[in-house]
Amino acid sequence: MSFVDKIKAKFERLSTSSDDKTSSPAAPKPGGKSKSQHHQHVLHHGSQHQSASPYGQGGIADKPSCGTYDPNNPYGQDGSTSNQYGQDVSTSNPYGQDNPYGQDNPERMFPTAQHQTQPAFHEDIGPGGFFAPPPAPTHYSFGSTGLNSGDSTPFPGTHGSYTNFPSQGGADVYPPLSQAPYPPAAGENAQAPSFGQAPYPPAAEDAAKKYTFGQAPYPPPAGPPPQTESSGPGPGTDATVAVAAAAAAAGAAAATATAANRQQSTGSELHTLAPSEVPPGVPLPIGQENITPEDASGAKKHVTTAVAGGSSKSSGKPMAFLNIADSETVHQRFLIVSGRVSDVKGDDDKIVVHHPYFPPLTFPAVDGYFKALVELERGENGLRFDYLQGGERISQAQLTVMMEPYTDRPALQLAVLVGSDSQGIFDAPPDARGPGLNDLDAAVRKFRCCAYLWQAYVAEQLYRAGFGRRTFRLDETYASDTMARDGAQRMTARVHTVRMGRTVAEIQDKERAQQWKPPAGYQRHTEESQFSLAIEALRAYDGIDKEDAYVVCLTADSRWDPDLGVILGHAALGGGVGSLRLGVFGSHTTHAWPANAEEVAAKFLDTTKTDTRYLANDCNECGEYWRAANIGMGAFLHECGHLLTLAHTPSGIMSRGFNDFNRTFMARAPNFNGPVRREDEAGSHFHRTDLVRLRHHPCLRLPSDPPLHDNEKKMSGFDALLVDDGVVVGNASGITMIEVWINDRYRAHREYTAENLPQRRSGALPAGPDEMATEFPQNILVRVSEWRAWAGGWNDSDKVQLVLTSRATATDDSSIELGRLLREGSRTDPDGTRVFSSAKLGKGEMSGSESFRAPFTAKHTASSLPTLRSIEIHSGNYIDGFRLHLSDGSQKQIGKCQGGSKTVLDIDDDDDLDHVAVNSGWWIDGLEFVTRKGKRSGWKGGKGGDMHIVRPPPGYVWMGLEGSGAAWLDSLTMWYAKQK
Repeated sequence: MSFVDKIKAKFERLSTSSDDKTSSPAAPKPGGKSKSQHHQHVLHHGSQHQSASPYGQGGIADKPSCGTYDPNNPYGQDGSTSNQYGQDVSTSNPYGQDNPYGQDNPERMFPTAQHQTQPAFHEDIGPGGFFAPPPAPTHYSFGSTGLNSGDSTPFPGTHGSYTNFPSQGGADVYPPLSQAPYPPAAGENAQAPSFGQAPYPPAAEDAAKKYTFGQAPYPPPAGPPPQTESSGPGPGTDATVAVAAAAAAAGAAAATATAANRQQSTGSELHTLAPSEVPPGVPLPIGQENITPEDASGAKKHVTTAVAGGSSKSSGKPMAFLNIADSETVHQRFLIVSGRVSDVKGDDDKIVVHHPYFPPLTFPAVDGYFKALVELERGENGLRFDYLQGGERISQAQLTVMMEPYTDRPALQLAVLVGSDSQGIFDAPPDARGPGLNDLDAAVRKFRCCAYLWQAYVAEQLYRAGFGRRTFRLDETYASDTMARDGAQRMTARVHTVRMGRTVAEIQDKERAQQWKPPAGYQRHTEESQFSLAIEALRAYDGIDKEDAYVVCLTADSRWDPDLGVILGHAALGGGVGSLRLGVFGSHTTHAWPANAEEVAAKFLDTTKTDTRYLANDCNECGEYWRAANIGMGAFLHECGHLLTLAHTPSGIMSRGFNDFNRTFMARAPNFNGPVRREDEAGSHFHRTDLVRLRHHPCLRLPSDPPLHDNEKKMSGFDALLVDDGVVVGNASGITMIEVWINDRYRAHREYTAENLPQRRSGALPAGPDEMATEFPQNILVRVSEWRAWAGGWNDSDKVQLVLTSRATATDDSSIELGRLLREGSRTDPDGTRVFSSAKLGKGEMSGSESFRAPFTAKHTASSLPTLRSIEIHSGNYIDGFRLHLSDGSQKQIGKCQGGSKTVLDIDDDDDLDHVAVNSGWWIDGLEFVTRKGKRSGWKGGKGGDMHIVRPPPGYVWMGLEGSGAAWLDSLTMWYAKQK
């Protein structure tokens, strides 16, 4: 079989049958939630965000958000998405090219230094050498677990478990705690194992051998660390360290030779060009601005005292773990562990983490500080940390970590989108193209690794904030694992590969590229975006449940067009449409991502220059591969943040802090001298407001969290009621945060969590009586004068917004323009009574809508207005209207009352109206009237939109209702006044 035939055969195995008929989405349901359109959060590369409110006037969960800020559209949506989903797309032969990887003419190939040797694989940090050409063909079983066991493949080391996609096999729950014993039984190793299948622990004679670092026996021999003086190279060398005395001298010489080369960068150039070969226009490394996050009081948020944890079972110099204690329980597969060895100086040290069932992981250490990404299995994990300096183990400690994964939380689901005629190849430099390097299998492995880094990152940020070991769950299955190079069967993240109904040409149409700006006078042919194409593909794909789903999509067919200067087939978008929460991103930086845990350190240190003839320098911030990894994985996490309801913030990942994404995982950074401690991570953090939202998100609930009540699971809208001394804000689910924004800039916030209730009650945090009453108050009186002083003051002409978040934070956020409410929320009647109005529910914008007003008052008040005798409701699927029968014999109607069935609620003489429960979005979907004695009209109409409770605040009484309607009721407002 020829090489090309093997490629075709592989992709035929990877292909799934695709139905080219794409479904057309149903029209928006009348009365549906006003936010249930194709709202997206947009990360607009190439433009700096002008400071503006990320919230607008609606819920942040579904508003478009990234891009140049516009006060009238603060989410910066670039055009609306189209609903043109009904096209039938014919599928062309995806295998028509003879060489799918030969994308460039020979004269445009990547320049190669003929006088330079091929860079050697880095064996000290990760597997290294991942941009070098594949090794010579060797017989390996593709997938390493019996898949295609009879085949020979020219690209070993790629453990492809995706012979069919989407995967239909695997369990949906974690396997039992018992694991297959290591080493395997003798009969299982009758044949020489392929790469990644060597039995471990190794044989006794292997353990006794001296070894070069990076090739240590797994696990290393037990016993105390060597007590002899270092025989290896001193700090600062990039050479491979040898323990043997003969190698020590050579290593010391190498250290001297390389010291000068590391003055400006501590990175590792895995593919280095001679200075004369750097392509014109490739920028030098960009300086990073340090952003030290602060909370509203000005306190540094992430500068905390190190907490000594870990086990006392240590030897050599003392080692302390700074972010975890021994036997602590976490809930994710990969954990970031940071620590320090006292009284150590050295900028080229290593930390090696050993686990009984996983290959060892090596990360850089500087001056005794280290960070490492640790792989865990369910149950008890006995870890050993070896700190190496100059080839000598100078410190060793053991740590036990318990891992109990979530099994009952909504999962983040991963999908790679490929065109109907796509071969699944993503952009890569010419020397990193080929099977297992930039094909669909590689995209799946890299996307899986990226998602596990996100999971570990979110867990670390929430832990630092004091919110426990919480993070989102990934949809996992029991399959051949690619996160370790041993290819063992484990629980691993499922990556769906979704064959779209659109061709590659359609996906790469410049009009669908987020970064392309049409010239003046250009007539667009489509308003579709990559976001709408992703929605279309997911709706036609049966492998993902779209009900209350959280999905992130990597577009495999993104392409850098150097002539246009645009990344085609790419958009950085995140948000929601109906019950589907979605984030999308292009694959143009995927070449720089790690494919497994062993590659993480090397990728974050790779200073190879980006050749813009073949690769995008996105936003002019990807001039080196480590920067491309930051922008790609970090900006993609930004879109996942939008998927999880996060908006733009003043600093951090939800600003542009993802340029420093690597610093949370690494104690060394190419653009930073000295150890990267927590306070040196700059933009790599979540703003405190992001953390509060994530703290209460249903995807991040801990097993120890109290169960949610029914009203806390449902969407419930915010209500703002003006009173004499302020504004009463309310939400039936419980309020978790109120932010103050002045002229579209974040100023301050108050948060309401279980963690800070004692501080609220003690006076350590500013709080009123409502804020002290319970963990999540349902009503809070905002005394405007007090909040104004607390937030630093504002002028009467300023735009002042209160942004509210509730426990139902999967969807609920709302913005109240305080100044407008104070100006327009009340009137004075002829008798001198100050009458207040509630916020209008529904938009009142239906064609032919008419306004109605029905004044009345509560019984036993001094008002001359009539009181209620009965309420006559006309309803069908929605509310046609209702009539109020009053004590003076008159009747007033709200809405046209032209159809539907009639229901009458009589109000007794000793009873009165208490409240109206309303579901509303663009219009009034449904409602129920309830009296003080508990008589109910029963629910009438539909259940779409948000739930609101319309009721005067304590000490105030009804003064009437106002509304509008056409075919059905499309708005409703309450009038109320202080009881006399």
